[in-house]
Amino acid sequence: MSIAPETRAARHAEPVDRPSPRGKSPDLEPWLTGRVAFHLRKAAEEIDPDTPLADYGIDSVAAISICGEIEEKYRIPVSPTIAYDFPTVHAIAAHLADRLADRAADGGNPS
Repeated sequence: MSIAPETRAARHAEPVDRPSPRGKSPDLEPWLTGRVAFHLRKAAEEIDPDTPLADYGIDSVAAISICGEIEEKYRIPVSPTIAYDFPTVHAIAAHLADRLADRAADGGNPS
């Protein structure tokens, strides 16, 4: 039995009642861009959120510092390898937004 494409797509779609992760923390990507810019000694406007941080020459000290800043601001533990696991500001922000949305759905418990 074949499943119609629209049925297959609907089965894998986001639940309608799940809030948008970006709606949970609209300041996340600009804040993260600012922190990356600070550690790279650049203006935030010089940081493209879709450019890999490695292309900017971010080092491990800056990456670990940003991890600590994320943990302090958002009260969620993050891996010290987050800048390598999610190589762009956009990817890190999306990952964190998902984590924050999951935490909110769990009643605010840190994950």
